[in-house]
Amino acid sequence: MNAEGVQAGIWTVGVRLHSYDVDFKRRATLDAVCRYFLDAAWNHAEALGVGYTHLADQKKFWVLSRFVMKIQRLPQWGENVTLNTWPRAPRGIFALRDFEVVDSQGARVVGGASAWLVLDAHSRRPQRLDKLQWSLKRFPVERATEQEPQKLAERDNGAECFSTLVRYGDLDVNDHVNSASYIRWLLDAYPAEFHRKHTVRLVEVNYLGETKGGQKVSVLKTDGEAGQFWHEIRAEAEVTCRARLLWDSQRTE
Repeated sequence: MNAEGVQAGIWTVGVRLHSYDVDFKRRATLDAVCRYFLDAAWNHAEALGVGYTHLADQKKFWVLSRFVMKIQRLPQWGENVTLNTWPRAPRGIFALRDFEVVDSQGARVVGGASAWLVLDAHSRRPQRLDKLQWSLKRFPVERATEQEPQKLAERDNGAECFSTLVRYGDLDVNDHVNSASYIRWLLDAYPAEFHRKHTVRLVEVNYLGETKGGQKVSVLKTDGEAGQFWHEIRAEAEVTCRARLLWDSQRTE
């Protein structure tokens, strides 16, 4: 990532797509885009006085609860893009944050919205947001997507695609599975040939619980209509993630 800046409550960072951020189509992977967003969100929160270090002193921490991302196209290897992210006014226990990826022509190629919780480090229970000391005088009203991060309904059990153990590389600073690792597992539920012939256009994720190192994780998938697929990720029988992915086999980029 390149130079960062804040203007009118919006955090801006330049991103250059490296070889380790792309797949065999030379396009950014969704987990790479998710990592860009998470890094920018954490840095912006620090700048606003409500980041990791500020909450750690209070024995609290941020967790991503819901996430929706719409994709017009994925940036290419070597491309320079701009990532913008900004918080919106909290809604209940959720702190809302949008993000967008903009290409060199100023076109939005990815837009997303997210809902976050502040948890107590000991009880793991959500905390009130009205006690956070934001340095913002008012929240931006811009939207990166018209779709809000919604609660996904429980569905019939799907077929298991694969299982794996949570390993060192899956864990984040809070010692549980990083949000982007779930995205990677969801993408791994589809064979390489499927990825060659399809492009993902929508990702919705609900993070329902913590997954810790050493746990066995199972990724399940239920086929829907018109390119829709529903997923559950279970950590030793407990559902820790639900997701919906929408794929397009017709459009080209």
